[in-house]
Amino acid sequence: MQPRQINDEVAKREQELWNKAQPKYDAIMERHLRLPTLDNNDNDMTDDEKKKIRELDIRKKRLIYRSKQRGWLEVDLLLGTWASEHVSSLSVNQLDEFEAFVNLETIDIYNVLTLRTDVPNHMKSTNGEMTLVEKIQNWAKESPLGKASREKYVEVKTKNNLI
Repeated sequence: MQPRQINDEVAKREQELWNKAQPKYDAIMERHLRLPTLDNNDNDMTDDEKKKIRELDIRKKRLIYRSKQRGWLEVDLLLGTWASEHVSSLSVNQLDEFEAFVNLETIDIYNVLTLRTDVPNHMKSTNGEMTLVEKIQNWAKESPLGKASREKYVEVKTKNNLI
């Protein structure tokens, strides 16, 4: 009779965890599956304008995806986080600049983000105003993503029996 009781307790605990996680899961899935749409209040827009807006929205989502799926965890986290937070507000010229950066080799992006190399010459500012890539590099420098302490790492690993 004991194994049945243990299974029931495990099932109950799993259900509690699922009930707690489900709202966040649903929100993530909705955001992930949402297709680009235009408001119904766009009667004053021509079909060409609607198409351009839709294409721009798709382009932004594609760039965010590409930023998160580079294949290197460090780059995925840094570039993907920046893209999720900022791409939606970029102008078309800034999107062009960001796309050129995303088109670089992953190792080159990693080196720029981690300050191992400087921003490529063709992406540097010429008029004193920071380019988008320079802004991304500064953001990565200030981001808490790469600033975990060794002590905290060891503490978490030890607490969870992973060391």
